[in-house]
Amino acid sequence: MTYFYGPVPSRRLGFSLGLDLIPRKICSFDCVYCQLGKTTRKSLRRFSSVNLQRLKKELRQIIKRRVKIDYITLSGCGEPTLHKDLDKIVSAVKKITKNKYPVCLITNSSLLHRKDVRNEIKEIDLIIPSLDAVSPRVFKNINNPHKSLAVDKIISGLKALKKNFKGEIWLEIMLVAGRNDSVSEAIKFRKIISRIRPDKVQLNLPTRPSENQVKIPSFEKIKTIKKILGCAVEVISPFKNKQQTSPSKARTQILTYLLRRPATAKDLINSLAIDDAAFDKIIKSLLRKNKIMQKFYSRKNFFTAAVKRTDDQK
Repeated sequence: MTYFYGPVPSRRLGFSLGLDLIPRKICSFDCVYCQLGKTTRKSLRRFSSVNLQRLKKELRQIIKRRVKIDYITLSGCGEPTLHKDLDKIVSAVKKITKNKYPVCLITNSSLLHRKDVRNEIKEIDLIIPSLDAVSPRVFKNINNPHKSLAVDKIISGLKALKKNFKGEIWLEIMLVAGRNDSVSEAIKFRKIISRIRPDKVQLNLPTRPSENQVKIPSFEKIKTIKKILGCAVEVISPFKNKQQTSPSKARTQILTYLLRRPATAKDLINSLAIDDAAFDKIIKSLLRKNKIMQKFYSRKNFFTAAVKRTDDQK
């Protein structure tokens, strides 16, 4: 598959069929916590790279397999709103699936100030935009944005999105120790969130390895920030799959998962609902064949794909 991956278990969305529109790590940010490594091309210029006919063909093949899907999610290896004609892509997805599955967009919010972008995403069912900072210094420190981006532009884009968007907006804040977890920043967040008026506010944590070795705030800090922001805030919890995956399918699903994000053994076992013995056998085989590798981060052993991205996950 060139454009689709999964469905992969998601902590927020259940079984998410990922739609990756952007070549690896072309983004408008270079976030310190990014699990995919450094941005290879920082840009705000929108472009087209998807062959729509091929995308449609892939989606039809997936639908024929009758796999469990809770959301079809525009996300992946770069900022999805950098791709042009998102409305045509969303329309094609909805037509092929006959609107059976809601479509979600996960975005860093950097292009939401543009009216053309907001118009292209208006038929999406759920948007999860991020806002990791509300003050300029913190914005630069955690998101390392394109030089022409200011945090005020991000906030104005989020406000404009809320005015006319008919679907749901779940605002995400990635909390990083020593970067955006101060009480003063949390108070500023509360003020801005009251103006954006999202349907949910979700606190995410950098639980996976990144090149910058960032840390998770203490439990007390998270608790304090949650209290300042209000009762509607939720901390994203791990996903646990109740449907057992057969060993024959688990190998492919593990590779698909690890191509997009690092994971611990516990993450993978919970996500795939596979027994320990079968999991150990698959992992040892993948390590022996150099399909995956291990990384130690924050006292945990993570697995990650040895090849970052490929169109053939055999």
